[in-house]
Parts: sequence; structure tokens; C-alpha cells
Amino acid sequence: LHGPVLKENLGFYIDKYMTWSSYTPEEDGVLVACASIHGNTRAAAEKMVEILKSKGADVVFTDLTRDDMAEAVSNAFRYSKLVLAAASYDAGVFPPMEDFLNRLSHKAFQKRAVALIENGSWASTAGKVIAGMLEKSKNITMLEKPVKIMSSLSEENLKELDEMAEELMK
Repeated sequence: LHGPVLKENLGFYIDKYMTWSSYTPEEDGVLVACASIHGNTRAAAEKMVEILKSKGADVVFTDLTRDDMAEAVSNAFRYSKLVLAAASYDAGVFPPMEDFLNRLSHKAFQKRAVALIENGSWASTAGKVIAGMLEKSKNITMLEKPVKIMSSLSEENLKELDEMAEELMK
């Protein structure tokens, strides 16, 4: 009913259970997850991946509008850090990001460092909504300064992404 009966290599499976049940990250690395409407938020997220890799980070990228959601959730639990990049949408956050965060909440997401990249030209709400959704999660360390994009990346944003990467690497 619940799966196979394990008879061999029990130490491996018990170790996995102990890691997963304690919400301990399996790897020191970063998942960069983005939800982009027209591609500018994705460009910022991809730039963040590039910067993190140049600093030696183990980085995985997922586009929540196109990639497998179950794999994205799995990677959020696998890695110790999470960068969320999303566009503002109807006074909230773009729905693929909202769906991702709801799934994390259902699985009691916790014990991670999280950084925000929000995109909104006239009424930027994505960062506030994401932070509010993560308030329910235990032991989340939010980086204090989100990167706020006004439609597309600026020179100032590039500097902010680098600073964010530095903070994540500490």
C-alpha cells in the first residue's frame, strides 16, 4: 500500500529519512526559480545564475512557467538557498510563482535562506506578496534587500545582483 518493503541498504534509507524529516538541506547550493511574463524577469534570474556560478556556487535554474513544478519543489528542498524572481501581476505575484510558493507551504518549507528579485514597473507588489507567503515558513532567513527591477535590468540592478550573490555566498 505504501511502497516496497526495504530489506537491504537500510542505513542509506534511514539517513535519507533523517535528512528529509528534519528539513535539512541535502546540498549547499542555490535554486534560482523565476516566473516571468515577457522574459525580463527571466533575464534577471539568468544573470543571477551567471553571477552565482562565477562566485563558485552550485546553482540550479528553473523557469516556473515552463519547467516541471514537482522538480522545482524537489530542488527547493534539496538546496540550502533559494532565489525567487517574479513579476508583479494584478496587485499580486505572477501565478506560477504563487503556485510554487503554495506547494512549498503545503510541504512545510523551512530552514533556508531566501533572496527576492521582483519586477514591476508601476505597482511593484511581487516582493511583498512573496515575503508574506513565506512568513508562515519556519526558520527562513530572508535577505534584507530585494532587487527591484523596473521592467528590465539596469546597471544599478546588476550591482545589486552582485551584492545579493555575495550575501548568499556568506
